[in-house]
Amino acid sequence: MLKNIQKTLVSSTAKRGINMSNSKFGKLSVLAAAVMAVSAPAYVQSAEFLDGLAEVNFGALQNYQTIQAKEGAFRPADEEQSAGFGRLRVNLWLKFHITDNIVADVDIAEEPNDFGNNGDRDFSFHQDFAGIEFNLLGLTGNASDDSNLTLRVGNIGAAPFQFKGFQDGSDNQGNALIGNGITDYATAENGAQLSYSKSFDSGLIRGYNVAGHITTSSFGEAFQEDRGFNYRLQGTLEFAGGFKAGLNFFQANQGDQLRFENGVASMDGLTTTNYRFGDGENYNFSASASSERDTHVGAMPGLDQSIIQLNLAYQPTPNTSLIFMLGKSSDDYTFADTAGNAVAGVTYWGDDNGVADAAGTTYDSNRVIKGESSVEYYVVEAQHYLIPNKLYIAARYSDAENTSDLIEQTDNNVERIQVAAGYWFNDKTLLKLEYVDQDEGVNSGGQIGTGFDGMTAEISVKF
Repeated sequence: MLKNIQKTLVSSTAKRGINMSNSKFGKLSVLAAAVMAVSAPAYVQSAEFLDGLAEVNFGALQNYQTIQAKEGAFRPADEEQSAGFGRLRVNLWLKFHITDNIVADVDIAEEPNDFGNNGDRDFSFHQDFAGIEFNLLGLTGNASDDSNLTLRVGNIGAAPFQFKGFQDGSDNQGNALIGNGITDYATAENGAQLSYSKSFDSGLIRGYNVAGHITTSSFGEAFQEDRGFNYRLQGTLEFAGGFKAGLNFFQANQGDQLRFENGVASMDGLTTTNYRFGDGENYNFSASASSERDTHVGAMPGLDQSIIQLNLAYQPTPNTSLIFMLGKSSDDYTFADTAGNAVAGVTYWGDDNGVADAAGTTYDSNRVIKGESSVEYYVVEAQHYLIPNKLYIAARYSDAENTSDLIEQTDNNVERIQVAAGYWFNDKTLLKLEYVDQDEGVNSGGQIGTGFDGMTAEISVKF
């Protein structure tokens, strides 16, 4: 559900010449700045209808995986998985030019990562992302070739990362690898976003973008008592010479919904941030639905969650890109067991009564206590084309440390290594292969148990 964030750029993508996402509507991979385009243009063009008033893009993806959870998994079935094919991901992106300055878009998707509940038997197409965008400078008669002020209402997709690729459903060609990340705090919610961008033909700074949004913590509708709003501020600078920098701040305000008894509050029926763990990935485990977010760090309840993240990108040549991300996410509350004891993450070991016990069975917490939970993390990513516009290799290293106040500060890291290669058969068809290895410490907030590893492959088409 992370489509059509902004019609923008990303420097580290799997597209040709480290190109941006193909979709006319962008993806979370194009979250960064509204007009800070990378040097190479998008290659996949929309089919136009009704004298250009309507545009259509289509994408499909098939994956294959051989992935196992490591010994000590929360769900033992995940340790003995069979290799096999996943469900086909399909997206149909539609865009309608209502006037010269008003555009509406909708993504219709058969996407198990978002709608893979009910025993993974939901094979329906859904409205996966939609909105209306107003070009405010154009509407007021102040249109400019080098600046843009856009108001978007409807589904707002956002994440604290910029420049790196992100894949969602069939839209994987903007991500050099296959998995997204252990701290990709990304999702889509309902609300409004205002974004301003400016570009320059010369000088040290070649462009900048500032954006802010207000959303409710739901992709559906949520009007219950004391439900708050979520806020985001984002700024991006593009410099001459291939360097970009971005800073993001997120703040949620959902804690007023809690009702404490004896120091413990239930989360049953509450609205949390959709991004508290991250968005779905194409690593699937037999003991959970395709829509689970259990490959991410699950340390924060997503109530009064805040995120601050710095993103840096450098593209020294058209065939090479480097990305570095550094951030911290925290919440005013910590997950708890049935007795009100703090636990490292949403999934924990407990006895027959749900009280934390390392020799027990698996529980998913639905209770919180007061006390800050937090994760400090960093990510390094690189991509290089061995054959320009045809064959590339990529790697990503991620580390997240559970620094929560009430959690023991030993064995508290989640680490992931991803190594991948991609081959473009043509401008619209991409084959990717990836090896992934994730380790989860006992106090890390990891949701698989001790981690997982394996190989996965994807082939995708888009036009």
